[in-house]
Amino acid sequence: MMRRLRQSALSLLLLVCASLLPTAHAQTSAIGVALDQRVIDLTHTLDASTTVRLKQQLADLEQRKGAQVAVLLIPTLGGADLEDYTNQLFRAWKLGRKDVNDGILLLVAKDDRKVRIEVGYGLEGTVTDLLAHRIIEEHITPAFRQGDYAGGIQQAVDDLTTLVDGGDLPALENPLVAPGAIAVLLAFILGAIGGVLIAARKLGWRAALVATLVITLGLTIVAGGHEWPVYLLVVPLTLLTGGATFGALWLVRTAFYGVLGLFAYIVAVVVANRFVDVSYVRWLAWPLGALVVLGLYLLLFLLIKASWKNSPSGFLLRAFVVAAIYGAAGLLLGHGAQGWLIAVPIASFLALFVFIPTRVGAGSSDGSSSDSSHSDSSSSSSSSGGGGSSGGGGASGSW
Repeated sequence: MMRRLRQSALSLLLLVCASLLPTAHAQTSAIGVALDQRVIDLTHTLDASTTVRLKQQLADLEQRKGAQVAVLLIPTLGGADLEDYTNQLFRAWKLGRKDVNDGILLLVAKDDRKVRIEVGYGLEGTVTDLLAHRIIEEHITPAFRQGDYAGGIQQAVDDLTTLVDGGDLPALENPLVAPGAIAVLLAFILGAIGGVLIAARKLGWRAALVATLVITLGLTIVAGGHEWPVYLLVVPLTLLTGGATFGALWLVRTAFYGVLGLFAYIVAVVVANRFVDVSYVRWLAWPLGALVVLGLYLLLFLLIKASWKNSPSGFLLRAFVVAAIYGAAGLLLGHGAQGWLIAVPIASFLALFVFIPTRVGAGSSDGSSSDSSHSDSSSSSSSSGGGGSSGGGGASGSW
């Protein structure tokens, strides 16, 4: 029982790290939101149908030409310089392909009555400063002066789409996942399968080592490129990570099937994103985070129950330590009731370590330390194309 609880603790703590990845990878900026959509309206000016139509239009443009165009509406610049602010957001968003920098950002500061079109290096010959200025002066600001924000933005997007479609951009690369990312993903999957087979005693260590060597060489060839020596190190480490993770989870079947369910959910969200724009932060980070939190509290309950059953005096000592941690956290955080509320998850997390049975730890050490998890975030939500390089090209205006 104690060993299974310890294995469950390690598995769920591993899931905590894995569930934080989507949030860690989502581009954020000074505006305090994830830059993971083609159209972001923080002013609630555009209606739902207009937003969906613009997103689809920009998604189709990206599929045809590879260029990434984004629209952002904010209430105010907060006193910042329009050009510097837009350029900062453009770089944080990393719009455009990495080696092409074919991104465009249309920024509208509604309360400041200012607008700017920021153009990446790769499109400065197609969307010149003069053309960007004409779009603003002839189509955007006249509509904005009449209160027709949706019409002005739609006309600007139409103009930019026409210019980008007629531009001489590099051919669009295969939109599928890069070979290197495919190699790493396959390594993790094959490692997971091997870990389960080893844990189930269906695969011997010698056969596993031979398979690791063959898979490493094969996937390194698949990755190819000038960075192939890196994959000689990355692939076996990923195999080991997948094997150790799922080999340990196999010993706790409930956690194992729970993780499989989570992966199925992630795949469903990614597939859905091919048909409609999906916010990965909203549909992945929050649900996974909630599941992890619930799982941790369930584990804490089981640990507390086992501690009381094993030694009531030990339970009381641990409970006193946790209460002391909670009191110290509440006093240090301050801010009245809010500080004591924030202290609850802090004390709960530390309670996991307090209630883990100490006498199990010295006997057996599973080498289930999971290093970094290589996850390919091929978000088609136009969060980032790896570009974002702009020399200030574009135009500004006001109405």
